[in-house]
Amino acid sequence: MGQKCGELHAASLLRMRRVMMCLGMLPIGQNLFAKVFCNVVLVITVGYSSSWRFSFDYDFDYDFLNDHFSSTIDLTNFGALVASHFIIVIELLWGNCSRDVDRQLQEIHYQMSAHLGTPVNTVRIRGYCNAIYGSLFIRCLIFCLVTVYNNRALTYYALYSEIILMARFSEFTLYCAVILFLYHELNLGASNVVKELEKTRFELWSIRLLSLEKLPKLQRIHGSLWESIRCLERYFQLSLITLLMKFFIDISALPYWLYLSKIQHTEVSIQHYVGFDEIIKILEIIVPCYLCTKCEAMQRKLRSMFYTITTDRRNGQLNAALRRLNLQLSQEKCQFSAGGLVEITTEMLGKFIFGTISYIVVCIQFSINLRASNSSQIAPSSTPSAHI
Repeated sequence: MGQKCGELHAASLLRMRRVMMCLGMLPIGQNLFAKVFCNVVLVITVGYSSSWRFSFDYDFDYDFLNDHFSSTIDLTNFGALVASHFIIVIELLWGNCSRDVDRQLQEIHYQMSAHLGTPVNTVRIRGYCNAIYGSLFIRCLIFCLVTVYNNRALTYYALYSEIILMARFSEFTLYCAVILFLYHELNLGASNVVKELEKTRFELWSIRLLSLEKLPKLQRIHGSLWESIRCLERYFQLSLITLLMKFFIDISALPYWLYLSKIQHTEVSIQHYVGFDEIIKILEIIVPCYLCTKCEAMQRKLRSMFYTITTDRRNGQLNAALRRLNLQLSQEKCQFSAGGLVEITTEMLGKFIFGTISYIVVCIQFSINLRASNSSQIAPSSTPSAHI
């Protein structure tokens, strides 16, 4: 059992755990000294970058003294970055329940292979996770390259925190991929149970009883999978909603900086940095929203599989087991939420993008009106007085 459980973890989240340890997000050991050391590293990095940033000892891409709107957006963006970095690491160090989530998911994988006859096959989950790891590596590489290409201290000091945020959100994406894999395997096991009920329809009751006993096992496995999703929500309780708010600020603010860079004719490296950062943030959100929606679709498929079954309706014991299973499938839905505030679906993604577009238009329009009012105030003062 332990070997099979470790196989799922090794195929999905083992490499992410090692990456997070190398980044200082997780302690190498589980003792108090390792956690305190990670806390000290967190305070030093966040404190140093904050003290340098708020000393304003760097080049501005806008008029810091007169353009108060741009300076407010700039400092709000950096404050959200520092707060997100701090919340993520503190939650990982002192509220870490990843072992509970991993143990539950691995136990579910074993139960499906032992009780439902689903073969232990990790090829699919390896494909899912390798695609996510490849995407994370490419995004981090592109982000580092455009940071070096931009060659500004302003972006160097934000590089480490941005990578921390991408790693944490990619960890959530990996968990979504594992849940999708388990739902796919659960559907395969459920279809095998339905086929067995069809084949043994006219067999002796002792033979049919073996197939009927798989329905309560299937119900328990689905209940365990639903509980693991709730445990996963507790694991990302603070960091997930913080990350979504940070990405909302970034996706709304980055087009404003691109617009400001265009009208002020700044260096093209700044525009490339802003453009690639915007694409990276949008791709970061799209993938988990798509995976969560696929998980919900797989759960609906599983529910419809037993809701429309017509196998031997004269058997009272079979009908009672089907009613209990359908009732649980209708109540325990596969829905991921960020802190219980918003559900992670493609519908949320549409609202997210619509909201960011609205804020982008508002920011650009406000900036245009602000510059027009400033220029109208400067024009009368610069006009020479007429002779009487």
